[in-house]
Amino acid sequence: MSSTPDAPETPDSKPAPAKKKVSTQRRIISWVFILILLGVVLLEWRAKTSQAKTFNNLDAAMETAGKSGEVPFKDFQASMIQGSPSEELDESGAILKLYHYRWGGVFKTYHLRMLVDNDGQVIVFDTAAEGSSVSGMPRISKERMDAFVKGQKEHVKQKAAESAEAKASRDKQAAAEAAAAETKSEN
Repeated sequence: MSSTPDAPETPDSKPAPAKKKVSTQRRIISWVFILILLGVVLLEWRAKTSQAKTFNNLDAAMETAGKSGEVPFKDFQASMIQGSPSEELDESGAILKLYHYRWGGVFKTYHLRMLVDNDGQVIVFDTAAEGSSVSGMPRISKERMDAFVKGQKEHVKQKAAESAEAKASRDKQAAAEAAAAETKSEN
């Protein structure tokens, strides 16, 4: 009928095949690959979390600043930066300096840009890699500012010349009217 579990093994059954032993070289290569992969993941994670913590620290400081919304740049440099980013300074702005911090990962570079005024206050910041404005605030270059000032000076000179001509014309007309009134009173 049915076989019982206590039945002796039949000669047809074969013992389980012995597992192949993995070579030492293969194990070493596998562990080296795993360690390299782990290192890459750790480097990327460190870059990303350092940038995120720095951004969060600066955001919290801006919230704490209240209505002024400005944070001293020295405070930022002293206590808010996490990790070891590279720093680039662009002083081409007439009023605001652009600081660009980069945290290099293996696959991606994480950015933090900020505008700092002449008084050393952080005005705005963002995480964009490039762009002519930071958080929607455009920068005015020194060249554009110089051109604007030069244009305004020329405009003021032109208005002053027009004003002088108008005054001279009025004075001449007033003198002519005075002369006409004098000749009329003599008659």
